[in-house]
Order: sequence, then C-alpha cells, then structure tokens
Amino acid sequence: MSGTWPVSVYSAFVNDRYDLSTPRSRREALRLVSLDDPAPDHALLRQIFDYELAWRESPEEGAGDEFENIYLCAFLLFVIGDPADSPRLYRAKFGTSDFDLATGFDAQAIFGAGRSETLQWLRTSGFATEEARLTEWLARWEDPTVDEWAEFKRGYFYSPEGALLLDPL
Repeated sequence: MSGTWPVSVYSAFVNDRYDLSTPRSRREALRLVSLDDPAPDHALLRQIFDYELAWRESPEEGAGDEFENIYLCAFLLFVIGDPADSPRLYRAKFGTSDFDLATGFDAQAIFGAGRSETLQWLRTSGFATEEARLTEWLARWEDPTVDEWAEFKRGYFYSPEGALLLDPL
C-alpha cells in the first residue's frame, strides 16, 4: 500500500475492557457495541478488526461462524464513517493474503465517510494508489451501490429493533 496503515500486534489480546483473545470473545465484545451509536467503541472496533484480519491471515484460522466477525466489524466501522478507517478496510479487500476475505469482503464498507470524502482523505493522506483503485472500482463495479449495501448489511446483521442477529459462538 502506498501510505501507512496501522499494523496490529496479534499477541496483545487484552484491552482495558475486554478479553479479545478468541473469535468467540471478540464476538461477545461486538455484541455490546450499539448499532445506534458505535462511535464510543471506535477504538475497540479498530482493534477487533485488526485482530480478525490477522486471525484470517494466520495458519490457525478456524472454521465456523467466526468468519462473520470481520464483516460485522467492517459494517460498524462503516456506520461510524471515519475516513481514517479506509486504509484498514481497503487492506482487507485488496491487500490480504486470505482468498476468502479478498473475494468476500465488500468494498462498499470502505466508503462509510461517503464516496468523495473517502477518496479525498486517501488522496490528501498519502494513499494515492488506494484512491486511484477505489475510483476505478466505483466506476466499474459498484453493484450494489454503497447505500443499497448498507441497508442490506443492516438487515443482515441486526433486527429492526437493533439486536444483533448473529448467534453466540
């Protein structure tokens, strides 16, 4: 990648409030994040996302429903809408060594701040390569649109009342 993205340290699994050492414990931490206002848990979501990405790329990747954690985390980061998360999300789609993640991670998640805002932030923050690739992606592959994707993902992960629909691991 052309800029600098935050590198996770996969061995430091405990933050101040949660044990994040397993996909199961990370799922339970995600369950406590409010869909209506995930911003207070922004740092936690970044940490979980980095752990999930490292777990997906490691030889110890498990099998089962824990694969959903990174997608849920990406959706919550999208809802927060901070363009500074775009390099992290970009890496999960376009820079990962995990085939399933590269094909299954939705690029729409990168645009939580909005299309133009995200591209502008990337351009002015030293991520010109990422900005160019995403501009091309928007012109060629945006199906469904970012707005349609967000509506679908909300219904996929959450009930109309805002309860997380994913089962405990």
